Amino acid sequence: MKNRDKTWRVLSIVGTCASLFFLVGFTSAKAPGYRIDDIEVEIENAVENFFIDENDVMSLIMENEGDSILGDAYGGVDLNQIEQRIESHSFVREAEVYRDLKGHLIVVATQNKPIARLISSRGESAYIGVNGELLPTSIKYTARVPVISGSYVNQLLELENVENDPYASELKDMIEYILDEQFWAMQIAQLDIDRKGFINMYAQIGDQRLEFGTPHDYERKFKKLKIFFKQIMPTKGWNTYDRVNVAYNNQIICE
Repeated sequence: MKNRDKTWRVLSIVGTCASLFFLVGFTSAKAPGYRIDDIEVEIENAVENFFIDENDVMSLIMENEGDSILGDAYGGVDLNQIEQRIESHSFVREAEVYRDLKGHLIVVATQNKPIARLISSRGESAYIGVNGELLPTSIKYTARVPVISGSYVNQLLELENVENDPYASELKDMIEYILDEQFWAMQIAQLDIDRKGFINMYAQIGDQRLEFGTPHDYERKFKKLKIFFKQIMPTKGWNTYDRVNVAYNNQIICE
């Protein structure tokens, strides 16, 4: 009797263990999140720019023909590789890819933000990105940012990143100042830079040539320009002067 009870106990333990292993295996195979059943794409900065959309991101994820990813086990998907694919796009500054417990692959792509557009006399064009890198133009969207023209643009287009050049870096700081100040963001439409780096600005309203000099000491120069826009133009009229020069210390020259 004792041997029979002992045998039943052993068989019962073995059976229980086998059932547990079966349930664990079955649950793992069927549990939500074990395989990718959907891909959710979020584009950050999409309110400001539309250089990349969900279809572009999906094309990068499915880079290899037949690489559907949907239905693949998470263990067989290299999330870092997917991030690198997405970040290879010129207008993606950063990508984050992760999974949730529902079996979804979550993709967050942050767009590069252009701050100015370069247009050369040779017909070449590019954007300066917020981190200083040069970005290609897009057939999908044109950003509403200041235009930079003139002979100096050819030198800017040869740079990989404008922050690597002292003059170009200061120019980028000045452009960011313009964009951060609502008054100037609404006023300044174009910067024309000659081969020596001297800047002529053109406003959204009026035909005046605003002779600015180099970007050096730009905050002081903009304070003088604001005096012209706020105090001189309202009394003298918008079309009284053709040329306004703020390049020299303590002077506003109007002609």
